[in-house]
Amino acid sequence: MSISVEEWKNHNAWEKGWWGTCQNTYAEQVKQEKYAELMKLMKYAEVGGWFNLQGISVLDIGGGPCSLLLRCKNYSKAVVVDPCRFPQWVGLRYKEAGIEFMNEMAEDYQPKILFDECWCYNCLQHVADVDKIVDMMKRSAKKIRVVEYIEVGKCPGHPNNLTKEWLDRAFGRQGIAEKDPEIHIGRYYFGVFNYNGRMEGTNG
Repeated sequence: MSISVEEWKNHNAWEKGWWGTCQNTYAEQVKQEKYAELMKLMKYAEVGGWFNLQGISVLDIGGGPCSLLLRCKNYSKAVVVDPCRFPQWVGLRYKEAGIEFMNEMAEDYQPKILFDECWCYNCLQHVADVDKIVDMMKRSAKKIRVVEYIEVGKCPGHPNNLTKEWLDRAFGRQGIAEKDPEIHIGRYYFGVFNYNGRMEGTNG
């Protein structure tokens, strides 16, 4: 599932406009509460809204200006990959948190280590080449935690219409798809998949 880079640039420009100055990310952070639950991150939760990652390394694909990693502590390495051009203070915020922000397309990202986990939430509708990114994630992490909206249709900023069947084939795993009463479009697809960097393993 892919589109041309030129077509994607138009969608990415729309996405940049949607984020604007990035000063108000409340709506996205509210959704992240549900993402964290579906990604089974609550085992890391502590009082005060923190997630204590207990020394693991995490790669966040498409984390935007307010990655869930900003609510985390005790990571051995944390990287956010996102191609959108955000205000300068967004990068400084990541730097102060000890999070490496890679401002590039995930399709082009070449990890230097095998991460313990890769997180991908509300991302794959927006990208140029879903197949390439999924393959990269499977090679780059021991575990993938994923939450994606499916059956939404295509619209500005969202060039890919994802389905459970397509994602199951791409990940080589059976994810879960369900409607959430709090949203009005599509359904959630989610799962925690083990790979050990070899594209093999079982659901976790």
